[in-house]
Amino acid sequence: MNKLAKHITRRDFLNGVTVSLAGAATMGPQTALAAAVKSASGRAGNYYPPALTGIRGSHDGAFESSHALAWRGEKPSSYQALNEEYDLVVVGAGISGLAAALFYQQKAGKDARILVLDNHDDFGGHARRNEFHSQGQMLLGPGGSGNFQDSHLYSQQSKRLISELGFDLNKVRDAMAPSWGMADAEVDVGLYTDSKHFGEDKIINGPWMGTWFGMGNYPELIQSLTVSKSEQQKLIAFVEGTLELQKTIPEKDIKHFLKTTSYQTFLSDYVGLAEPTSSLWNTIIGVTFCLYPDSISIAEAVKWGVPGFSVLGEEAYTVLADSLIMEESDIVWMPDGNASLTRQMVRRLIPAVASGGTIEDVVTAQFDYGKLDLPNHPVKLRLNSSAVNASNNPDGTVSVAYVTKGAAYRVKAKHCVLACYNGLIPHLCPDMPEEQKESLRYSVKVPLLATNVLIRNRQAFNKAGVEVFHCPTSHYHLVSSAPPVSIGDYKTNDDPDSPMVIYMLTSPTDRNNGSQTGRDLYRQARHKLYTTTFADYEQDIREQLTGMFGPFGFDADRDIEAITINRWSHGYAYDYMELYDPEWPTGKAPHELGRKPYGRISIANSDSENKAYLNGAIDAAWRAVNEQLESEQKADDSAA
Repeated sequence: MNKLAKHITRRDFLNGVTVSLAGAATMGPQTALAAAVKSASGRAGNYYPPALTGIRGSHDGAFESSHALAWRGEKPSSYQALNEEYDLVVVGAGISGLAAALFYQQKAGKDARILVLDNHDDFGGHARRNEFHSQGQMLLGPGGSGNFQDSHLYSQQSKRLISELGFDLNKVRDAMAPSWGMADAEVDVGLYTDSKHFGEDKIINGPWMGTWFGMGNYPELIQSLTVSKSEQQKLIAFVEGTLELQKTIPEKDIKHFLKTTSYQTFLSDYVGLAEPTSSLWNTIIGVTFCLYPDSISIAEAVKWGVPGFSVLGEEAYTVLADSLIMEESDIVWMPDGNASLTRQMVRRLIPAVASGGTIEDVVTAQFDYGKLDLPNHPVKLRLNSSAVNASNNPDGTVSVAYVTKGAAYRVKAKHCVLACYNGLIPHLCPDMPEEQKESLRYSVKVPLLATNVLIRNRQAFNKAGVEVFHCPTSHYHLVSSAPPVSIGDYKTNDDPDSPMVIYMLTSPTDRNNGSQTGRDLYRQARHKLYTTTFADYEQDIREQLTGMFGPFGFDADRDIEAITINRWSHGYAYDYMELYDPEWPTGKAPHELGRKPYGRISIANSDSENKAYLNGAIDAAWRAVNEQLESEQKADDSAA
């Protein structure tokens, strides 16, 4: 048996974290998962998915019913009608779905009967909590949706809900370690250049985000890169703005040039950089767009903090100044990312699920998943339940059908909010107008891998000298410690002998072959996510961490205690791209046409707002709930 197989067996089977398919087939989803978690977390008898390791996110069992429906049109021939009627049924227990339930409850009253369905074994959607236990400590990592970003730009309803849930973002910001500033131009980060592309494994620490804009001692940092002297000199001149471009920037309609020329073309044909030098900004571009520089425009790239303005001139800056991101970026994390927000939402909707009520105690609160779906509660959250149909009834109600544990059921409600992703909705609502279905199909969600690795101690990591690493040519483009946020009873530390969680983020998209659109590349990457095995993922993780931290004493065989891979085949909401998508008139973009109410069914997700951010998800929920209540009021007024 090779070392890799030995480690997978030890961590995933002997610890009971992965249940064999043969064993799982003989029991229901909750029974199988509870058996796994019993050994994983020591919480005997409890169903507690956050402590599961292995492949999570879009895990086996979460997507099969939806794929059968979307790919082959397969769905149950009959459904058992449950003796359950609701005021609202929500499909999707992510940020949008839970916010919709909260908004509806606020308007309709605490006694409103609400059912929230979700196809996963845990709530939160992409806001997933990864929980580890080692050496008597609980350690957390974000499994997907990560942070409150630029909260000063949020809508009033988003700000109000976040505040009502107890999130004082100033307090959370103060609880973050200052060395973890992912978008701070003055904070040191490690730039990891790997041996495969640069000839040797090397980490160079410095304020790289500022270096690319000529801040600090940028010449010295650039000269430490493992690239040729001529490439170093080009980089320095590029940053300074003294570089003589190899091709002249068109004088006429520079806006058109910036929006229709790829950043890769700019780097290679105009700046004159060769590989691997032109890959140095893959982390910034990859984490933001989940693509390579060959698939985004110059305008999109420089907006998000990569160099270019220094040689593009004042006119280019004037054209783009209003939409610059990095000048006002404010990023605030909880220890488990936005999972703390969804946990707080669930605790408000179903108070019996966990004690307490503050953001200080939500991080360490013990959630009883057995309380999520009890008959005497007005709000029920039903996991492992894949919706397969939503239809308007002649009597003005809506029926929602779902599959769970191999059985098919139907419930009835006054209203329905579809808080799943847009691409599934045409299959859930086959009678929807064709134009609306086409609009819903347009966007392709961005695939993501958010991985957390439990390490037995911080010794090698600490010796590397920083908390955040840009890895432009590696499997994972971003590597860091899990968010170092000490809040309530949850404390993080940098003691070299303490266990730690390493957070790794990437998208498995490939370089453009010259004929692909962004949506083509996302579809291709989605297929790759589903067909890559845990063993292959682990091999990539071990190789990268060894290349990065091996020189400081890291030994993957000895030091890795657990791996949780959050596989999100439908991750970020699609953002229209300047190289591939037209500029639609207001009200005519696919996300606007697709989100129209369909009878007693409304749509709430980040796709419908064309925003891959927390506030987009909340705003969608606010709109959807108001659409339904206003239509009900109009119907009542007409009948009166």
